[in-house]
Amino acid sequence: MLVQKNMIFYIFHSLTWKLIFTIGSMMVIWGVLFTYLFIANNPQVKTVEVLLYGVSFVIVISTALGIILYSFVTKPIGKLVDAMGKLAAGDMEHRIELKNKDEIGILAGSFNSMSGELKIYKEKMENWTKELEQEVEKKTAEIMRAQEQLINAEKLASLGRMVAGVVHEMNSPLTGIITFAHMMLKRTPEDRTEDIEDLKVIIGQAERCSRIVSGLLGFSRKAASEKKKTDINDLIENTLMIVKNQMKFHNVTFDLQLDKGIPDIIVDPNQMQQVFINLLINASDAMEGRGKVTIATSIAKEEDGDYVEIAFHDTGPGLPPEIKGRIFEPFFTTKPTGKGTGLGLSVSYGIIKKHEGQINVSSQPGQGASFYIRLPLRTKEAPEINTEKARG
Repeated sequence: MLVQKNMIFYIFHSLTWKLIFTIGSMMVIWGVLFTYLFIANNPQVKTVEVLLYGVSFVIVISTALGIILYSFVTKPIGKLVDAMGKLAAGDMEHRIELKNKDEIGILAGSFNSMSGELKIYKEKMENWTKELEQEVEKKTAEIMRAQEQLINAEKLASLGRMVAGVVHEMNSPLTGIITFAHMMLKRTPEDRTEDIEDLKVIIGQAERCSRIVSGLLGFSRKAASEKKKTDINDLIENTLMIVKNQMKFHNVTFDLQLDKGIPDIIVDPNQMQQVFINLLINASDAMEGRGKVTIATSIAKEEDGDYVEIAFHDTGPGLPPEIKGRIFEPFFTTKPTGKGTGLGLSVSYGIIKKHEGQINVSSQPGQGASFYIRLPLRTKEAPEINTEKARG
């Protein structure tokens, strides 16, 4: 019953019915008027016959008109309405198949074009949304890693302060050991050669410990940046004295190829030592604590002046090409979580740039990595540096 009511409602409210009703009503009105005039002028004609023919004519014309309107107007518009409903429901694949060349056909073509563009736009929006979600997840993970790395950096800073205090306290007993060992050496008779050799070993090892402790204390002490004339070769050797006695360097061999003709240059020795230590620790980690590190110094001549070049070569696995361009980014690290802060190379890069220098990396997978530091012989702070030592 409800379906019948809906059908009747649709029929009497459709465009076709409205047109038929309007045109039929006009035909009936004109037919009645024509019949009245025709009968008035021709009294011999029977009224019943005129009405019969007139009604039949109106019915036939209305039916033909309804079929024509349904075929060319109502049916195409119904397809448009159905297609709009499907589009509103999210079906953007639906297309209207109309071959009409009239306005309704043009409207159907425009609808099909609109559906296609909406589909493309929807796909772009979905892809953009996925990319945005992935980027948000990526940035969230980076923020979390950065937070963890900052916490680790703070831990390292606290550890550095603690180490500074410990090594400062160690100087006194080491001084006592060296002093009393020298006193015992003086009191030992010359014929007791074995005891003399043992005391010399004690003195030598204690002095070595003292140099290591002094180096650690100088490195960990937070001093104001101070650039001064520095022998880069001596600074490298002092740095090695600090690191090579650490556990992670016990199976690492060092090959020094230092050019003794290099003149002193103006640098902050503490900051440069920090750069060297960062590079050496990275090399040891890359080689998993077992391999060879070659350190070479030389003079490099460029169009804008002469440079001291310090090269660090390791025998590790090398760097993949896709990460070579990112290794100097803050917080970027290839080490497992908790094993590195990702700040070492970034800080080193900043220090070298502050010294008006350059730091670059060269690497091939499976052939180790090489870091090249170039520091100018002449700087704005010290244009008077003489390079004759290097040339002579």
